Amino acid sequence: MSEQFWWFVARSSGMVAAVLIALTVVWGLLVSTRMIPRKGVPAWLTDLHRGLAGLSVTFVVVHLLAVWADSFEEFTLVELVVPFASDWKPAPVAWGVFAVWLLAVVQVSSWFQRRLSRRRWHLLHLLSYPLAVLVGLHAMTAGTDADNPWFRWVTLGLASVVCFLTIYRILTRGSRPARVPAGARSAVAGRGRPATGSVAGAAPPVPDRPAPLGGPSAPVLTPPPYRGPVASESGVDLR
Repeated sequence: MSEQFWWFVARSSGMVAAVLIALTVVWGLLVSTRMIPRKGVPAWLTDLHRGLAGLSVTFVVVHLLAVWADSFEEFTLVELVVPFASDWKPAPVAWGVFAVWLLAVVQVSSWFQRRLSRRRWHLLHLLSYPLAVLVGLHAMTAGTDADNPWFRWVTLGLASVVCFLTIYRILTRGSRPARVPAGARSAVAGRGRPATGSVAGAAPPVPDRPAPLGGPSAPVLTPPPYRGPVASESGVDLR
């Protein structure tokens, strides 16, 4: 095995993890800002967001294992999980350590979303914003490919998309329609429905005539149905 094998694995897994984290944040913003309509959204759109997050965690783990196994700069497990514990580029490595901890918090809160309140889960999920910033700082300062023009353009492009969607979400947050309680929605929907037992399009029943003072209500007298000309018993047509 080549001595640079783990170094190449660390580089490639780190770049893929950074791109996946950025795409996860971008896709979450696309759904939360309703640039993609929620009505009739297929389930795979939400599953795609979760799948990108899961792949991000996987490649981050591969990146950490490759850095630990690389012999170029021997990192200990403590240096990989404790900020500013590394002697090699302490600050750039610390940005990556902070990003790992934030990624763990966001991912674990997503796994236990049903057990958390909506407000608490939302507050923990907002850590995705500083996570994306720390990943960008770590990639641009600690990575050996920071001087690569392609890497810089991809990083700047993803950062611009995240900034644009974040500003768009802030500006359009107050323009969203207020949620109507379920009871109020059923009451409003019931106003246009016909009464129970009635037929849509049928004429309304004729109300009784007003009753005279002191007496019962008088029923409405309707004429008998028309049957046409009737012949007499002798067979003579009576017309």
